[in-house]
Amino acid sequence: MLIIAVLIVGNAILIYYMMNLSEYTDVAQNVAEQGNTVLQNKVPVDTLGNILTTAIIGNTTNTTNTTIDAVDASSRKVVNENLIVLYNGLILDTTKMDQVELKYIDNSSMDKDKFVVTYYNYENFAFKDHTLGLLTNSNYENLVKIGNVGKVAISENYQAITNMPEVKSSLPVVVSENNSKLTEDYDTIKTIIVDLDQNGTEEYVVILANKNTGYSKISLYASTGKLINDLAYIEKSKWNQTTNAEYYLSLDNVNILDVDNDGVMEILIEIPKYEGEPSVSILKYKNSELTGKTNIECSLLPN
Repeated sequence: MLIIAVLIVGNAILIYYMMNLSEYTDVAQNVAEQGNTVLQNKVPVDTLGNILTTAIIGNTTNTTNTTIDAVDASSRKVVNENLIVLYNGLILDTTKMDQVELKYIDNSSMDKDKFVVTYYNYENFAFKDHTLGLLTNSNYENLVKIGNVGKVAISENYQAITNMPEVKSSLPVVVSENNSKLTEDYDTIKTIIVDLDQNGTEEYVVILANKNTGYSKISLYASTGKLINDLAYIEKSKWNQTTNAEYYLSLDNVNILDVDNDGVMEILIEIPKYEGEPSVSILKYKNSELTGKTNIECSLLPN
C-alpha cells in the first residue's frame, strides 16, 4: 500500500510539472515569435540616429535607447535610400561630372525629413566628425538649408578620403622644371599633392595668384609635371568693379574627396558668383583622363 501511495503522489507531481512546463514553453515561444517579428521589420531609429531596442517580457514592454557608433549611424537608410551630398548645407548633385548648381530644400515638401539624417562631415581635406543634420529657418519661399554639418557632408559612412592630401606653399620640383614661367608669373602658390585615382602616382592641384595683375587660377598637373588642364580662373576686371576687397581663387575654393563612393576622389571647385550661392564644378581624374567642366571663367560681376 505504501508503494502504491508513493507512486500516486509521484505521478501527481510529474503531471503538475509537465503542465507548468508547457505553459512556460508557450510563453517563451510567444516571446520568440514577437522578437522575430521585430527583427523582420525595420529597426526603429530615433532622431539622433540611435537604435531603439524593444524587449517584450510578459505584458511589459521596455524600450531602451542604445547608442550606435559611427559605422552604424548610416542607419539613415530607414528614411532615405539615396546618397545625399551637401555643400555648405545645400544639395550637391554628384550624379555627373559637371558644373552644378547647389539646391535648397523645400521646407513645405513632405520629403524634407529625409534630409534630417546623420552626415559625415569633411573640412580642410580631412574627415571632421559625424552629426545630425537639421533644417534651418526658411530663407525665402520656404527654402532652407541643412545646418549642423561640415562644408562637405555625406549621408553614408565610407572612406571618402582615400589618400590624405598634402598642402604646400610651393611648386613641386617636377612641375617647376616643366613649367619654368610659373614662378615668374605668380607670386602666390599653393599646391595640393594627392593620388586622386589610387594608382600609386601623385597629381598636383595648383592654386596660383598674381597680386599685381589680380589674376588667379586653379590647375591640375600630372605626376610628370605636365599640365593636364586649367580648371578655373578669375581676372581682376571680373571682381574689382563690385568689391573693394581683393579677390583671388584660393584653397577655400577647392575640396578633394570621393563624393560618389566609387573609390576615386573628385576635385570640387567652388565657383563664386556676384550674388546667390556659388556653383560647384565636379571633376574626376581616372586612367590619365580628366572628365568634368574645365577652364571655367569665374566672375563677381552682375550678369
